[in-house]
Formats: sequence, structure tokens, C-alpha cells
Amino acid sequence: MTPRLDRPRSVLLAGLAAALLLVLALGTGTVWLRLTDAFPSVLRDAALGVPPFLPGLRPDPRGDSTWAFTLSEDFAALLLVGSVALRLRRHVVRHPYAGALRRLGAAWSAVVLGGAVAGVFRGLALARMTGAAPLGWTVHPLAGAVAGAVWGVLLGWTVGLAAALVGNRRLRQLRPSGTAAAPAARLSHVPLPHGENHRAAGMARH
Repeated sequence: MTPRLDRPRSVLLAGLAAALLLVLALGTGTVWLRLTDAFPSVLRDAALGVPPFLPGLRPDPRGDSTWAFTLSEDFAALLLVGSVALRLRRHVVRHPYAGALRRLGAAWSAVVLGGAVAGVFRGLALARMTGAAPLGWTVHPLAGAVAGAVWGVLLGWTVGLAAALVGNRRLRQLRPSGTAAAPAARLSHVPLPHGENHRAAGMARH
């Protein structure tokens, strides 16, 4: 029976697609309002300079937000997706045939990392837009990194699940080309009975 192997490229593409769908969903008003209803404290934290949720990818501003804020959020969302892609690529290169649980953990942690990276950028953008004091240029990125990592833990399972469920197809196990010749080479050194040696030598001459 052939072993159950995953396809590294499929895992990478599935994680990348799931991360892109996540930031697109977070950019919609419906998901935003549902999350706000579920976590009402987020708006209070946002007033203190903590970026809410993970960044969402939007084509136009939401509510009274400006184009500058929307573009910075879009760039932060792309940073998150890029970080997930780089982390998953590293994972599939080092562990191309990892099991489902390992793929789940790798993709989930990739969202946590991407959320932290995007949070640093969001904090810097917020400090720039609000004209923060020198201390704010440290506090806002730090708060953004922590908030992004926390929301990555809370929402990253979606990307992890996509990566874990992909690639469990039965594939033929590839063998190096030299393995087929190895048994024959080993058999050539096995001594044969006297009569068989003569016959083998006769066959070689003909």
C-alpha cells in the first residue's frame, strides 16, 4: 500500500488562498460588524491606539475613514498574506511530507507571525497619522504587534485548517534511480554453486 503523502505546492497554495480569503472577509462590513458585536471591547482598545482585529483588504474606505487609512490597512493585509506565504514556503521546503497536525500548526503560527508583522506596520502608520510623540512611535507598533499576534491566535485556525486538510492523497512513493540497480549489484557478489558459475560464465561469453 502506498503511503499517504501531501503535496507541498498544494499546501502552500491552500494556506495562501485561505489567508487571502481571511483578509478579504475582514475587509467586509458584515464580518467586521459581527466581530465587533462579539468583541465590543475592541472599539475601546482602538480608541487607545490598539489596532482592531487583523487588517482587512478593502477597495474603498469604510465609514468616515480616509483613503490614507484604507491604503495603509490594505498594505498591512498584504504584509500578513506575504508573511504567511514565506512561513509556509519555508515549512514545505523543510518538511515537504509533514503530517496534518504539523501543517495545521505551521499555518496557524504563520498567521500569528503575519499578524504581528502587520501590527507593527499598523502601529507605525497610526503614529504617523496622529502625529504621535516619540514615545508613541514605540508604543503603537508594540501594541500593534501584540494585538496582531493575539488575533492571529484567535483567527489563524482557519488558515491552519485549510493547510491541514489539503494534500492527503495517495501518491506513489518515488525512489531514487540508483535503488533499482543496487539489489542487482549486491547479487553479483553472491557466490553461486559450481555448476551455476560455469553456466553463468558460458552465458557471458555468448
